[in-house]
Amino acid sequence: MSDITSLLTNEQRVLFDAVVATAAATNTPAYLVGGAVRDWLLGQSAIDDLDFAVEGDAIAFAGQVRARMGAEVLAHARFNTATLTLNGVGVDVAMARREHYAHPAALPAVEPCDIITDLQRRDYSINAMAMRLTDGTLLDPYNGQDDLRVGQLRILHPNSFVDDPTRLLRGARYATRFGFALEPTTRAAIETGLSHLRALSGERVKYDLELIFLEPQPERALAHLFEWGVFRALGLPVPDPERLAERFEQAHARLSENEWNLDTLNMSGDAIVRAVGWGALVYNAGQLGISRLVEWVPFESQVRDALVSLGALGTINSAMFRARRSSQADLLNDFSGLVLLLGYVFEKDKLKRSAMLCEWRDWRWVKPVTTGDDLKAKGLPPGPAYAKILQRLRRAWLDDEVKSYADESALLEKLLADAGSW
Repeated sequence: MSDITSLLTNEQRVLFDAVVATAAATNTPAYLVGGAVRDWLLGQSAIDDLDFAVEGDAIAFAGQVRARMGAEVLAHARFNTATLTLNGVGVDVAMARREHYAHPAALPAVEPCDIITDLQRRDYSINAMAMRLTDGTLLDPYNGQDDLRVGQLRILHPNSFVDDPTRLLRGARYATRFGFALEPTTRAAIETGLSHLRALSGERVKYDLELIFLEPQPERALAHLFEWGVFRALGLPVPDPERLAERFEQAHARLSENEWNLDTLNMSGDAIVRAVGWGALVYNAGQLGISRLVEWVPFESQVRDALVSLGALGTINSAMFRARRSSQADLLNDFSGLVLLLGYVFEKDKLKRSAMLCEWRDWRWVKPVTTGDDLKAKGLPPGPAYAKILQRLRRAWLDDEVKSYADESALLEKLLADAGSW
């Protein structure tokens, strides 16, 4: 098996070495934990995230790392964790802790403990392994390696899904990513967690669902959640797995065509993928279902408004997109670019989909050459006629009624002659 450091980028290696050196200099028991160890044992080609656990004060330890090599530190006092960031790469350092849940789905109260006890609080055995930094010793007290070998997900105690029902969402993600099955007692325990899902905050559900959206095959993980009854328990209006698979396949095909200039949305690539994921869940779900979702889940305003408007967009009759371009533009002009993108991705009617693309790419930016100042210069008193004339000129351009400035000027003279009757 390869040295785990060979899987790190240069930027990750700088932080890894700094954590190792600080642990040695301060005599702090420190460990690489969780997904990094799992992915190393699975023979992955790279490690996405580095998570460390220390027996002691993690925030103070992170400060010592910062003093050594100048990384930024973001501390989280509630759980005694910190994020170290350098050169755009972040790693998490957590206090080895024991957790107590006041009630199902609650955020835990924590207290310091040793690493073996800390590993017992993890979601699945494959994530309950650690590598001691001083000598590279692998700690696997709950037989995670055996589960990796047979390809299964196993919880560490019967109340795992009760304590933290988000483990169901993570389980669907891991099962899909690695092609693992649920170990029988783990599958049987799903029922114990379902009734507690609605006790979760919308923020926690949003976080884990959006991680699923960023996976290469999100529809497969969502199908697991559908099959396990998670969406039903959450009260989310989600289509069946076959429809979801169609929608994600369609989304991939539409975005791969590169007809839509995504840069015009002023969103990161991941933010667009997350928004598309939500669109796949709620397109044509109806206004009531979408309203309930956005009341519960704290979306960013751009996404929230888009999902709400998506319900209205979905109800526009496709027959209305056989009209003139100006009439189609009138139907779509008030929708944001993100709404139109989601409609373009998921709408099946070709005319309607084409209109959404044209509205954002072309029609929305069509304006007459004439301005309000020009109308004033021609002696037209300011008033409602200004908006009517400029709108009429714009519609003429959209419908190819005018094709040049000379055409526009001729139409403008006719409109000015009639302005007194408006």
